[in-house]
Amino acid sequence: MRVQNRVDRSLTAADLLREEISRWLAARAADGRFRRFGHHFEVLREILDGMLTGIREQLLAVTGTTSEAAYARCFHLDASLSTVKRLFEWYVPKYDQRLDPLRGPVLAAADEVVRSCWWQPFDVLGRRPPAGPLPYLDPMFDAFATPRGDVPRDLVDELVRELPIPVISLPAWAATEAWWLVVAAHETGHLVLHDLGLTYDARLLAGDWADEMFADAYSVLMVGGAATWMVEELQHGLSVDTLYYPPPAERLTLLADPSSSGMLDLQVDGRPLRELGQGFNEDLARRWTAALAADDAAITKVRSRAAARTLVAAGVAAFPSDPAGVHARLLEKLPRCGPDGTMGAAPSAPSLRELTGELTRRLL
Repeated sequence: MRVQNRVDRSLTAADLLREEISRWLAARAADGRFRRFGHHFEVLREILDGMLTGIREQLLAVTGTTSEAAYARCFHLDASLSTVKRLFEWYVPKYDQRLDPLRGPVLAAADEVVRSCWWQPFDVLGRRPPAGPLPYLDPMFDAFATPRGDVPRDLVDELVRELPIPVISLPAWAATEAWWLVVAAHETGHLVLHDLGLTYDARLLAGDWADEMFADAYSVLMVGGAATWMVEELQHGLSVDTLYYPPPAERLTLLADPSSSGMLDLQVDGRPLRELGQGFNEDLARRWTAALAADDAAITKVRSRAAARTLVAAGVAAFPSDPAGVHARLLEKLPRCGPDGTMGAAPSAPSLRELTGELTRRLL
């Protein structure tokens, strides 16, 4: 009875966590504010449920051993359960910022800017992109991307480094200065580099600077000159001398002429990056800049794939004339941009099951 009671306590904890996850997923999937992330919820449901099923099966197998061995095994499985809970709780607040009255509106805009940048090369290649990024706001004077396969090690150790949901951190002040969503173009570039399989070729060109140089080149394709404004503003007055970033002056030179880095000539299926990143319309950006600055209703026909990134670039050019007004107009217009659909696609059912099995084995 002592062994059974101990096992039952752990089983109850596992079942409560499964119920908590299930309720959260069902509520978010039914909420229009999360409509771009249905594919994410498929991934989370499959992986988290698979892990919990694995833990439960192991707990049921504990019955009949000595009490000392049973308690030790339950303790180990409780630690695995804690890992699942920490993984779940790492993602939840990043999604749930969309429920916040201040951050929610700007994330509705951010989702469209990221989606506009994310889909672009896959559209040209005729591919549906993998699970797209999850944007969220972070109180940092910068932004960063966490690719699939690079979830923080202090959160879930080695286990979930292959979890197929990348995230993009955006600066918190975008909640009051929406033109700062332009940084999403650069951060999305980091993810595109990996998911188009260009990492090796980029490193042949630029060594340790490859990630940043590629993301800079990609951001110019996505948002034009606004990419240069972003980098200059973030690095103004700083002496950046690290292994992974070019010196600021050199970086700005490359942004002014991204073709000089060679990154635009990198190819996927015989198509150069400069062609994969087409779609930014400088004339339209100029017209929208004037409209944003003047509270003009001329910002229409925004359902194209490139609309959100073109509009946020226009916001960068327009905001000095009327910061509060441009911010409000961006929050009004950006969530209406782009076609219907999600941020990307979940892995195929067989590959997701295989990944779930592999991650569950590592967990246990």
